[in-house]
Amino acid sequence: MIARDAPEGRRDLTASAAPTGPAFEFLSGWADRIFVVSLRGALERRASVRRRLEGLRYEFLDAVDKASLDRDRLLRDGTYDERRTRSAYRMRKDMSLGAIGCALSHRKLYEEMLARGWERMVVLEDDVVPRASSLPGLPAALRELPPSWELCYLGYWQNEVVTANARVRRALYAGLAPLGLSRWRVGEALRLLPRPFSPHLRRAGRHMCTHAYAVTREGARKLLAAQTPVAYSADQLLTMCVLQGRLEAYVAFPALFDQESQEHSPAYASSVASDVAG
Repeated sequence: MIARDAPEGRRDLTASAAPTGPAFEFLSGWADRIFVVSLRGALERRASVRRRLEGLRYEFLDAVDKASLDRDRLLRDGTYDERRTRSAYRMRKDMSLGAIGCALSHRKLYEEMLARGWERMVVLEDDVVPRASSLPGLPAALRELPPSWELCYLGYWQNEVVTANARVRRALYAGLAPLGLSRWRVGEALRLLPRPFSPHLRRAGRHMCTHAYAVTREGARKLLAAQTPVAYSADQLLTMCVLQGRLEAYVAFPALFDQESQEHSPAYASSVASDVAG
């Protein structure tokens, strides 16, 4: 269910202390729709995000609650395919019901975008926090997107700063890939790190979290196809499509939004528990 929410409330002290008005005004006019994914009963979190996003025009998407899901039923009706989950990047365990619910929530937005014919959509999660130091650069970053873009991370975790060690690991993975000694194929290894593109954008590499991103209708079509049936966490879906070269994806640099807690992301737990992290 999609419930329209009007901006209201006082500014949250945990949010940006810098004026968000110009950036939020631009974003509100740039996107056809802006959604905040949030459980219907998460009243405190919704109140907090209202304060953080004061001045932004958005709607809440009532997220799929894990309490409403039955794993056996999801398997029987083909909504979830655990075989694809286990084979994806050698995942060591099945998705949790919480991760499945999150994936279904984001997938619902891709379906809605295609059904309504929207060209540009911004997806936020209810633990999103505007970054005071970089948010004023949002209009410039979005203006620099090429006509062919399909996905743009506005906020992300991992590889915002590319270290020398990360470059060494990437070269190692690329060298081992032809021998079958790396989890990555050569092309995937070469895409692990972001690459320069413009003053406020980079070509996306391997990034985690889905607390703030923009997607086009073509990007939504590709994400929906890859997530039918559900087999990846919302975060991992984007990462997989980027590394395989299936999406023309960018990241704002520096990031424009942070996340209240990385542990809220299903991808955070899976990256810590496996060798997904590059």
